[in-house]
Amino acid sequence: MAIFDIEKDELLRLSDTQLEELIARLTEAEVAIHGHSPACVNWSGSITAPDGGIDIHVQVPVDQLKPGFLVRPNTVFQAKKYKMPKSTIEKEMGTGNALSPIISEQARKQGSYIIVSLGDDCSPSGKADRLKAMRDAVKDDPNKSNLHLDFYDRSKLIQWLRQHSSVMLWVKGKLGQGYSGWQPYGAWSNPPQGVTDTLISAPGVTITLPSGKGQKLKIDEAISPMRALIRSTDKAVRITGLSGVGKTRIVQALFDETVGTDALDRTVAIYVDTGSEPVPSATAMLDKLIAEDRRAIMILDNCPSELHASLASKVSATGKEVSLITIEYDIRDDKPQTTEVIHIETDGPEVAEQLLIRRFPSIGQNNARRIAEFADGNARVALAIAERGEEGESLALLSDAQLFNRLFEQRNHPDGNLREQAEILSLVYSFSVSSTDAATDELEILGALFGYSRTQLFKAVTKLMERHIVQKRSHWRAILPHAIANRLAASALYSIPVDPLRATFEAPGCERLLMSFSHRLGLLHDHPVAKEIVEAWLQPKGMLGRIAELNDISLRILEYIGPVAPEALLNRIEVVLSSSDFKGMEPGYNPQRRSILRLLQLMAYEPNAFERCGRLLIRIAENEADNNDLDSARNMVPRFFQAYLSGTHASLSQRIALMNECITSSIITRRSLGLKMLSTALDGPPWSGFGVGEFGARPRDYGYEPNYDELVEWRSAFIDVIIELAASGDPELERPARSILADKFRGIWFQEAMRDKLVDAARTLNALSPWGEGWKAVRSTVYFDYTKRSDGDDVEPLPDNLAALEKELEPIALIPTIQTYVLSTNHDYWALDADFDHEETNRYTAARKRLEDKAFQLGQDFALSNHVLEELGADLFSIGGMPYRAVFGRGLARGAHDLRIGWQRLVEQIEKQPDANKDFGVIGGFIEEVDSVDPSLAQKFLDQCAQHPELRQVLVGLHPWGKFTVNDLDRCMKHLDDPDIRPFMYEPILWRDQYANLPRVRLLDLAKRLLNKVSGDDVILDALSMKLHGKDESTDTLGADFRLIGLAAAIQRIQNSDRDQGGTIDYRMEQVIHAALRFDGNDARKIEWLDTIFSVIDEHYGYVSGFHKTIATTAASMPEAFLNRIFEGSEEQRQRRQFFINRGGLRTYPLAKINTSVLIAWCRARNDPFVWPVVAGGVNLWSKNGEQSVLTIHETAIELLEASPEPLAVLRSFAERITPSSWTGSLANIMQARSRTLSTLIKHERTDIAEAAKVVCEKMMQWVECRKEREQREESEREQRFE
Repeated sequence: MAIFDIEKDELLRLSDTQLEELIARLTEAEVAIHGHSPACVNWSGSITAPDGGIDIHVQVPVDQLKPGFLVRPNTVFQAKKYKMPKSTIEKEMGTGNALSPIISEQARKQGSYIIVSLGDDCSPSGKADRLKAMRDAVKDDPNKSNLHLDFYDRSKLIQWLRQHSSVMLWVKGKLGQGYSGWQPYGAWSNPPQGVTDTLISAPGVTITLPSGKGQKLKIDEAISPMRALIRSTDKAVRITGLSGVGKTRIVQALFDETVGTDALDRTVAIYVDTGSEPVPSATAMLDKLIAEDRRAIMILDNCPSELHASLASKVSATGKEVSLITIEYDIRDDKPQTTEVIHIETDGPEVAEQLLIRRFPSIGQNNARRIAEFADGNARVALAIAERGEEGESLALLSDAQLFNRLFEQRNHPDGNLREQAEILSLVYSFSVSSTDAATDELEILGALFGYSRTQLFKAVTKLMERHIVQKRSHWRAILPHAIANRLAASALYSIPVDPLRATFEAPGCERLLMSFSHRLGLLHDHPVAKEIVEAWLQPKGMLGRIAELNDISLRILEYIGPVAPEALLNRIEVVLSSSDFKGMEPGYNPQRRSILRLLQLMAYEPNAFERCGRLLIRIAENEADNNDLDSARNMVPRFFQAYLSGTHASLSQRIALMNECITSSIITRRSLGLKMLSTALDGPPWSGFGVGEFGARPRDYGYEPNYDELVEWRSAFIDVIIELAASGDPELERPARSILADKFRGIWFQEAMRDKLVDAARTLNALSPWGEGWKAVRSTVYFDYTKRSDGDDVEPLPDNLAALEKELEPIALIPTIQTYVLSTNHDYWALDADFDHEETNRYTAARKRLEDKAFQLGQDFALSNHVLEELGADLFSIGGMPYRAVFGRGLARGAHDLRIGWQRLVEQIEKQPDANKDFGVIGGFIEEVDSVDPSLAQKFLDQCAQHPELRQVLVGLHPWGKFTVNDLDRCMKHLDDPDIRPFMYEPILWRDQYANLPRVRLLDLAKRLLNKVSGDDVILDALSMKLHGKDESTDTLGADFRLIGLAAAIQRIQNSDRDQGGTIDYRMEQVIHAALRFDGNDARKIEWLDTIFSVIDEHYGYVSGFHKTIATTAASMPEAFLNRIFEGSEEQRQRRQFFINRGGLRTYPLAKINTSVLIAWCRARNDPFVWPVVAGGVNLWSKNGEQSVLTIHETAIELLEASPEPLAVLRSFAERITPSSWTGSLANIMQARSRTLSTLIKHERTDIAEAAKVVCEKMMQWVECRKEREQREESEREQRFE
């Protein structure tokens, strides 16, 4: 039965009081759905008391409610366990003068009166009779027309109950059908019977919220923002903090109406402690809630991080219906991105002390304070010690060691060897109490260290669980809290000689225990024995010595033990990285490299290791490709230079020294990394960081956090570096430094205390050479921050110093003006238009026109001046500049007194620029202007371009717009076969309108020649698809000749490779093939195209990874020929082709586009029953129906099934498709939904189909059950681990 369902007759087992509570809980949940507090529901008293008392009274403070199970805001429910026939109703309500005063009061208040009868399960007429009896009872009341009456029987009650999953959990619990561990809202923190359970809001507990900028709030201050966060976020919420700080109790308080205002809706809360092996598993429960679209807040206590991560990603992907709150036990781990983290910690013993006095009233203030201080505020430890105390005993004088021993004593005497046994168990982070094999029996192996048997240790574990020192998850156990475990382990390490200890854990087959042992060592960084073991492991011949070759388990061990001996680890990494030739550290999937990067990043936190870690990371970064973002050291190193969230406490001078080392290096990659550090240092707000990197038990935070004044000092120091670089005389450093400050200007200007420094720096840079970029940055700041928009808010008045700076920096001289208006980088260019009008409708077009005119004028002015092109520097041809170069080039030509000399100088300039990629807009503009005054000269210049090593590579695009002649085509075609010419240059000629006047025969010739070039097929498919774009399909846009070329290009392309990253080529090829196959002619080439598809299928064993649209279109355009091919060839070929039809690597079904009637006619004509199931495997089987996106069977599939001679064979083919080729989440759920959809065929009007469907459905149910069992096994194994 479904998780949230129950047989209605089961409810008959509820007692009177349970029925009353059930209705009360349902009304609370119903009221909460309407957005009101459950406190609007009042209920109490005994059902059997015939005193006319009210059972449940709902009073919602509104005039009306949306339709539901509550119709009126003022409603009285009478709960009746037994049947309520007409006579009993009259007795219950009274009639005439004897009408119950409660009912007449409801009528007076326009309320509602509802009888809920558990004993009744009425037919429609039975219900009508009862309602009539109710109306007869009130017929003499003067306000009867205002009263709403209703009668809810068992069916209505179960219908109501199914709406509210939390209430369903409660009922199932009462009826003994509870899901193991799952509970509705209640006392989740499990206080002992009879103990007060109010929230202790002492000052010793602080709460940090994700949006609170690290601010620590007291409990009562945090409750309201925590509630607001849970209501508003789409992400999961993770409550973290050491055990014993009261995390569960605080989460419970979020739902408690007596704490603060606006409590979370307790009627949708579903809680479980994942350590108690819940059934269903947390994953199954969440999947169910999401699948049924139920509103729920799911609380998972003691939730491992892996389980949290997998559920969090589901919750964030599905929206707001299900909220997830998980509570960490005691284990600090990295937090995934789909999570809001709330951290709770104790700052003192007060809360633990108050809890002790509440639980043990006779303990006395002094004893409570002493224990709480010893437990360091950890309530769990404190309670465990207090439980072992004697009445009236004074604990205040006991030493720490004596108090700790109390945990393992019985009435002040040692409890056997419990302390020693606890020490053994604490050596590992977690251990298993079950084992199938003596060689890997973890209790056996641990016990052997001190000569204990498995049974003795098992008994010890049971005792320690009773004392709350051992926690369980499934068959896993762990000594927790860590405060106790680490102390025990520290003691154990002194008791056992290192050699047998290492021999035990390093023995073959003990990898899991070894990993768990290393996890514990990682939390004991101050312990000399832990250090000794780890340093031995890190020796060149030690277990972890060959860092670059470690397997996954050894890498985890390495990450665990890093905190114990960071110096030794750093030495080892240095040796390994410098001895190898660094090839082992190449990026890509490389777990060893990833671990080393992460460890270096974590160790760089400490100022004394910063330089060494930084230099190693820089070395690794040098070997990375520019486009590598996977575990990239190049991205990691600059983050150390963020003002906030840098993950290191290195000093400002340390960081600047490392940065300068890079900037002044002769190695280019190192220098650009240094400049990236400089840029990052002046970034923000906002800042984003690595998060807190846990490093064993060493205390960690987000790194250095400057206050306001320190941020001023920080920024000023990096601006000083920029000024130094700008005056260095090295253009390779000057230019980027000046650009960085221009780029960061607006962000830094926000900090008022920085403004004087910024203005001074700007003046300094401008004095060195005109700082046009800086002027643009100032203009942008004015434009975005100090300019009133018509519909915007008021803005601050423009500060005088910024206004003055803007005037000062404005380029006056010609060269800086050109560099700013034409050659600077391409952003915020509207800010440069002095006449930009925010009110104008065509403001951007008008601004572009003004800026183009300005660029044209500047070109003319330059040509008429005495300046030389060298003064414009490398920017003349640099990529990514403003969009006015061509206009500037036209201006240069317009102003030139001798066009030939002007041209010559421009071309000479190209050779002087080192950049590989250039923008030749200026050249194109120059030629265009020359063409307008002297066309024959323009032709000469174009002939020169054809001979120029760089200009010939963009030759087509340099021709004047709209005037391309046969002569020009000849010029370009002459070089088509030259090895340095890329075919993509010719693509526009085949489709753009400006080339349409060229003779068709010449264009065909070009296309044929392109086919012989590398990537020529892609160029043709590109060009022809552009030509077809937006054209009417009934027109033969390409013509037979170009359709033939299109087919040839497709044949060539698919033969070269079936791969198509991103599907762009498939999109274009599909358009071309559709046009080529739509019209008659080219029959031989069409058959060749079909043959090519099937030879590629044969060659790749039925797997084809690309071109799925093209293939489906081909099948639809030539269906008979395509279908015939599937069943032709050798046995092996047929197998591969049939496998392909059932979707060998394709995202869509190849036969999906073929008309159904054509498919059926073809199958019938073959006269072979075998073809039907094969074809059935290649058509669309599923379709989503309407807005609810309900899964249904596709009409093609149904038509094919109904036409087939053997429905069972077709249905078997369909059944095999309940497993998708790829999926996320639970495969069992997908299979179940699909098999349910197919099972609707059991009701098919044709008996042969209905019978076949029954056979197939049984098989599918077995597959689904099998898969479910497997998933449940895997889930509970995954959900129940400690590490």
